[in-house]
Amino acid sequence: MSTARIIYEQYKVLPKKVRKELKALIVSEEEPEVSNSLMAEIEESLEEIKAMKEGKIPSRTYADFRKEMENGK
Repeated sequence: MSTARIIYEQYKVLPKKVRKELKALIVSEEEPEVSNSLMAEIEESLEEIKAMKEGKIPSRTYADFRKEMENGK
């Protein structure tokens, strides 16, 4: 029996909820851009900070961020 067949036989005996979770895990492994979205956001933020330090875009102060957080709640 091949490894793939053994895995499939094991998969068939799993409860539906676990099968669904396993499928989602496999799909997320195959789509690296989904898992890297957080990293992309971090890199984008770092580029923004760099631009602020270089004076290319106006920098915001801590008070500005605090106001945004308070208004967002």
